[in-house]
Amino acid sequence: MRYVLEQEIVILSAARTPVGHFRGILSEFDAVDLGSLAIGAAVASAGVEPRAIDTVNMGLVVSAGLGEAPAKAAAVRAGLSPEIHSRAVDTVCASAMDAIVLGIESLLAGSAQVVVAGGMESRSSAPYLLGPKIRRNTEHYNRGTRLRVKRAGAYRWQLSENAEEQLEGTGLVDPTSYDGLFWPAEKKFMRQYALDFAARRGYAAEQINECAAESHRKAAEAREQGLLGEEIVGAGEAADDELRSAEWLERALAEGEEDVASAYNSSTPADAGAALVVTTAARAKELGARPVARVLGYARIDGPPGDFLAAPARAGEELIAGLKDAGKQVNFTIVEANEAFGMQLPMFEEAFAGTEINVHGGAVAMGHPLGAAGARILTTLLYAMRRYGHRQGLAAICYGGGGGYAMAVETSG
Repeated sequence: MRYVLEQEIVILSAARTPVGHFRGILSEFDAVDLGSLAIGAAVASAGVEPRAIDTVNMGLVVSAGLGEAPAKAAAVRAGLSPEIHSRAVDTVCASAMDAIVLGIESLLAGSAQVVVAGGMESRSSAPYLLGPKIRRNTEHYNRGTRLRVKRAGAYRWQLSENAEEQLEGTGLVDPTSYDGLFWPAEKKFMRQYALDFAARRGYAAEQINECAAESHRKAAEAREQGLLGEEIVGAGEAADDELRSAEWLERALAEGEEDVASAYNSSTPADAGAALVVTTAARAKELGARPVARVLGYARIDGPPGDFLAAPARAGEELIAGLKDAGKQVNFTIVEANEAFGMQLPMFEEAFAGTEINVHGGAVAMGHPLGAAGARILTTLLYAMRRYGHRQGLAAICYGGGGGYAMAVETSG
């Protein structure tokens, strides 16, 4: 699916929090906290009054434990009206990109006038899931028996008998891994598909590690030089992305030197929020707001789960073809492509030859905030385009289950 925009849709602003690793610098914040920080910063820099915002779409993969209507909760916490239309979007790693696309489609349909769209995720504060049924036979319970619980509060329960035995027979499920990284139809984690992908492509660990080293190097350089400060809104005392230490990287490389999907050369789920303010060019003019970019179009590819790593490159190629077919001038010189696995980097270099790719590093170095990732890469792309003078740019991302998105933007002026 590809869509080339005829009506002018513009981006007024973009902002994100730092990206924090598991139990790292953002561990005190939940996903709603991080989403509200990003929304507030994006609205503040958009040049419009908060009351002008009528819709909020926020990507979110692990919503358990956040309470009802997390997208609205983040919007209201950011100072928007309780009357705001809101939705949480789950398209796994492309959730935030999908949230932006849904916002654009509502603008084109006329059902919204000014949209905040982005995503939020907290790996650190995601709960563990228990039950509802015992998964193996134990002394007192057969497999499939419901847990025996008693009420312990308005929305809390506790095991009412044989607590240790029930826990041993049930186990705890990590929803970040299960809901974000596991394809239940084939009972495979995304890592297994990645291993198969590398084998099909003939990518060796040495090549992938060299690409990963560049991601780590560029991210460290960007942080040291303060190149990402404009796009980041602080969260408490955290003002920069949390990167791995040189000692950690050295140890991870040594431990997984022959692994094509190791801790060194792959992304890990992380914490972050990111948001953009999007509207029509006509509405921006009415509000006296100055756009930072316009959206040229987007494409989405869906297929078998084993093809997910190639999907962002395919979506990018599909979008570029669509723009050319529509007679649009196409000259993409910079790409921000999400690094779910480092083995995607040689593929990106092939698919987007002649462009600058992930100029400040990517998810291999920063971490991968599942529900926020699509908005994070688009935000970083927009600021890099302005900093380095790129006119047209492309953001691309894959998602588990077998799909990918690409979005093309052009800077204003």
